[in-house]
Amino acid sequence: MNRKLMVAGALAAILAIVGGAYVGRNLLFDDSITQTTAAEKQKPRRPALVVFHETISDVSLSYPGSWTRREATEDDVPLIAVAPDRTTSLLVRVSVTGLEDVTAETLPIVKEKFTDPLIKTVKLVGPARAVTLGGLLGYRYRYTYRSGDGAHDHYFLFKRGRMIALVFQATPASRLDNVQAQFDRIVASFSGKGPS
Repeated sequence: MNRKLMVAGALAAILAIVGGAYVGRNLLFDDSITQTTAAEKQKPRRPALVVFHETISDVSLSYPGSWTRREATEDDVPLIAVAPDRTTSLLVRVSVTGLEDVTAETLPIVKEKFTDPLIKTVKLVGPARAVTLGGLLGYRYRYTYRSGDGAHDHYFLFKRGRMIALVFQATPASRLDNVQAQFDRIVASFSGKGPS
């Protein structure tokens, strides 16, 4: 009888060891955990910021990595970037103006004869302001559409016979103040000498 108990006990111990090894092996080498980790490693991560460099005028800026870049239908628009909720966006336009290099002395003339007429069909939110951005002179306009559907924070900057326009959009217009800090961060990254 003792012999039967010993054999049964030994058999139970062997089964316990084999079962424990099997369970332990599955815990340590679970394929689904390994596959998830590998998939996470292969999954592309969006950068916090995307650097955009416009090579013809050699200017650059950074916009949020969560924004999506869209294809433009116009040749003079090298960048359209849209926020995930589609209520804010940025458009960069580079146009040939035929103007000589703009200086502090000629900037008021450029405003009167060139930039003011470009935005005459909108409702200004305050007066246009002279700005220096990334070493470039220009003007900043804040305005809403006559319909009230949206608002722009619009920069006109001048470099070597070209105008670089940065057009930030908020929809509806009432969101402009809420997203202004984000727009200002993008503006602060602007360089008139290419990426730094």
